Amino acid sequence: MKLLFSFLVFSCCTQAGLAQITRLIQSKALEEERQINIQLPQEYNSTSDSYGVLYVLDGEYVYDYAAGTVNFLSNAFGHIPPLIVVGIPNIDRLRDVYVTHDDKDPYAKFLEFIESELKPFIDSNYRTNGFDIIYGWSSASDISMQFFATKPDLFDAHIQSGTGVGPKTAAFFSEQLSMHNYKNRYLYAGTEGSGPRAVGLEKYKNLIDSLSPKNLKWKFELMPSSHVDVLAEGIYSGLKFVFNDFYIPDSVVLKGVEEIKGYYAGLDKAYDFKVKIPVGAFGESAGILFQSKPEEAVNLLRCGLTIHPGSADLHGSLGEVYEYLDQTELAIKYYKLAFEKSVPKSAASRKYQYLSKKFEDQK
Repeated sequence: MKLLFSFLVFSCCTQAGLAQITRLIQSKALEEERQINIQLPQEYNSTSDSYGVLYVLDGEYVYDYAAGTVNFLSNAFGHIPPLIVVGIPNIDRLRDVYVTHDDKDPYAKFLEFIESELKPFIDSNYRTNGFDIIYGWSSASDISMQFFATKPDLFDAHIQSGTGVGPKTAAFFSEQLSMHNYKNRYLYAGTEGSGPRAVGLEKYKNLIDSLSPKNLKWKFELMPSSHVDVLAEGIYSGLKFVFNDFYIPDSVVLKGVEEIKGYYAGLDKAYDFKVKIPVGAFGESAGILFQSKPEEAVNLLRCGLTIHPGSADLHGSLGEVYEYLDQTELAIKYYKLAFEKSVPKSAASRKYQYLSKKFEDQK
C-alpha cells in the first residue's frame, strides 16, 4: 500500500551539535495526525554515517530522559554507539497500548502505524543502519511484546520495563515464539522488585528460559524501585545490556592497536551493522595504553583521527599525551587543533583555548 505522509517541522533547535526535531505525521492507519520527537546524534550533520534507531513509547513521559541517556552513554566513554531517538507521545494510551492479542481490537492499528508508517518514514528521511530498538513501559511494554512474539524481524532489540506476563500472554508467547528464529536479537525486561509485576516478570523469565529461542540474548531484572522509577531506569539498564559488548574490555586494549581494531570489526557481525570505533574507545584505550606503552597510545590516537578527523576530543587527547611526553611543540599543535574543531563558546572550546595558551604563559 502506498504511503502518504504529510509532515511539518515546527521546532528544531541545536545545542552543542544535538538536533531535536518535532514532526507531525498524518497516519492513515490511525486516521489522525501524530506528533513524533526526534533527536539526531551530535555528529549527524558533519558525517555521512548511518545510525541505529531507538523508538520510545510513552514519549510524553520519558522521551527527554531517553534522549539524554543515549547522549550520555554514547559520549566520550563510548558505552553505546550514537543512536537516533524517536519519541512517540500518546494521544489515547488505553486505545493504543492495551493489547488483547485480538487483531480486531484498536491496538492493532497502533502496531500498523509503527510498522507501516513510522518506521518507513524514519528510514526514508534519516540515515538509518537497520538496527532498531523499541522501548515500552507498563502497558506500552505489551506493544514491544507483541512485536517480539509475532514479528521478530521488525526490531533487533526490545527493552521492556514495568512488565510481566499473565496466563493469557504466556500461552500466546508459547505458541508464537516456537514459530520464529531470533537471529541476533536482544530482549531486556525489568520491573519493580515487589508486587504482582515482580511475579509476572518471574513467569516471563521462566517462559523464555524454557523456550530458549535460538540466537536470542535475554536478561530479566528486578529493580529495587517503584513502578514509576523503572520507567527511566529500564532505558538505561536495557541499553547497557543490548550494547554490553560495545565497551571494549581492558584485556583487549592492553594487546594494542591491532587487537582493538579487530575487536570492533568483530562487532559488525554481532550487531549486523558496520560498527565505527567510537571516539570514546580511542580516548579511553589510549589512557590505558599510555601507562605501559606510550608510543602505542600515540599510534592509537592517530588511528582514531583517520576515522574521526573532526574530533576535538581526539586532538585534545593527543595534545595531552604529547604534554606528558614533554613534546611541547606537538602538545601546543594538537591543543590548538582541538580548539579549532570545538563548538564555538562551548566548554570544550574554552578548555582547549586555555591549554593551547598555557605554554605561552610559562615562557
